[in-house]
Amino acid sequence: MIESVNGHVWAIILAAGFSTRMGKPKLLLPYKGKSLLRHAIEECLKSHLEGIIVVVNPLIKNLVNEARIEGVSKIILNDQSEKGMSTSVKIGLRSLPETVQSVIFLLGDQPLMSSAEINTIIKDHNRNQGFSIIQAKYQGIKGHPVLFKKNLFPHLMKINGDEGGKSVIKKFEHQVYYSEMNRKAIPDVDTPRDYQLLMEGETD
Repeated sequence: MIESVNGHVWAIILAAGFSTRMGKPKLLLPYKGKSLLRHAIEECLKSHLEGIIVVVNPLIKNLVNEARIEGVSKIILNDQSEKGMSTSVKIGLRSLPETVQSVIFLLGDQPLMSSAEINTIIKDHNRNQGFSIIQAKYQGIKGHPVLFKKNLFPHLMKINGDEGGKSVIKKFEHQVYYSEMNRKAIPDVDTPRDYQLLMEGETD
């Protein structure tokens, strides 16, 4: 893993939902011989990130074991998952080492996310030190990954409910650098139809 010019960059993979719309634990669903979650983790391991935290729902059987991959820095059990994504964001931030200067948030249900997109975020972060947020943009569509510098961590700790960092991005819009990925938007896998399209290769 390569050190960024602005200190340590870690990832927090948000993987603590209940898969309500899927009707079964979506992060354990297979894709190309691996679970959706494992795809997300392995792409992080291929990237220039210096550390990886995976926040999982302890009520989903076998999810912790699926996150247990060599190279993962910490696996955090979110026993407040029912209160929404904000709880995973906050428990992830609390688990970061003090040396971490920036964090990239990733979703466990985006198996088509690759190390290339993660590295582009890190590269643009290093080249644009005046910005506190680096957000991916896919042919004009804003998406993940999103990087936040440490000065915004206190603001992320104030979010509530089932939101990630959207309100913080909106509040500090003047500090956002949009990192163009030069590809179509990467879909979440939320519903059986999303998973069907993934397996048919229609989302590539």
